[in-house]
Amino acid sequence: MDHQPHILLVTFPGQGHINPSLQFSKRLIKMGVKVTLLTAFSALNRMTKTIPTPQGLTILGFSDGYDDGFKPGRLHFFSELTKLGSQAVTNLITESSNSGRPFTRLDPSNTAFGGDLFKTSRNCIEWLDSKEDSSVVYVSFGSVCELSNNQIEEIARGLLKSHRPFLWVIRATTTNSGNEEEDKLSCEEELEKQGMIVPWCSQVEVLSHSSLGCFVTHCGWNSTLEGLVSGVPMVAFPQWSDQATNAKLIKDVWKTGVRVIVNEEGVVEGEEIERCIEMVMESEEMRRNAKKWRVMAREVVKEGGSSDLNLKAFLSEIGI
Repeated sequence: MDHQPHILLVTFPGQGHINPSLQFSKRLIKMGVKVTLLTAFSALNRMTKTIPTPQGLTILGFSDGYDDGFKPGRLHFFSELTKLGSQAVTNLITESSNSGRPFTRLDPSNTAFGGDLFKTSRNCIEWLDSKEDSSVVYVSFGSVCELSNNQIEEIARGLLKSHRPFLWVIRATTTNSGNEEEDKLSCEEELEKQGMIVPWCSQVEVLSHSSLGCFVTHCGWNSTLEGLVSGVPMVAFPQWSDQATNAKLIKDVWKTGVRVIVNEEGVVEGEEIERCIEMVMESEEMRRNAKKWRVMAREVVKEGGSSDLNLKAFLSEIGI
């Protein structure tokens, strides 16, 4: 009988959530734990990599009702999970394994917390290679946040007014007809001359690039930690949930960024976005603080660091 410890990780079906889960799985495997990573077929069916998983990692999927296309912002995935008891989850894994449904096997061992698992970006790393150190503004609002067309236009105005090169992730949206299309920006030609717009990218790889000078973020916890560990100063642009708290940490506790001010209509205007970008890009203090937190963050995950010790204590507490 196999007595090797086995942990089930369940993750939201978005790249920004799957990638950190893959990296966490890798750490658990190194500690002698087998891991099953469970997420929705809607995400697994969209993945592009089909290489073997490391020994000790199994990736399985189940139906969340959107098998033919994940629609960001819909929380059906979570509501269905809350209905599952432990035996139901066990049955679900068994059925998924025997169903013949496709799921992708991945190798998470790279700088991108699992890699660019879905649509590949248009050579954005090569584009970043062509830019000067600490010169590029990176803009991304994660896997779920949906911005109004008005807000997207204001971000575009702010980026253009900054006159700085930028890499902007704008996810493709799904229309009622089921066809994916990118929203047409009124100043798209000007934007393409100054920067690069992609549907997705390997975020940790981008944040780790020497050309990055600023990260305009929705302050989701994954993005917040990735920005902190990468040592990139941030413009905090929170939307909902824990993001306002994370924005406060960035601005007032870690002092690695600024927070945007919203107008009476609930929109952050282009001038305000430009102001915040300039504050971050010109602040030596924020850059020093960002580098300090990068060093500290990397120390704690090393062998014998506080994160490493806490994870071992957790595994010991649950009998592993």
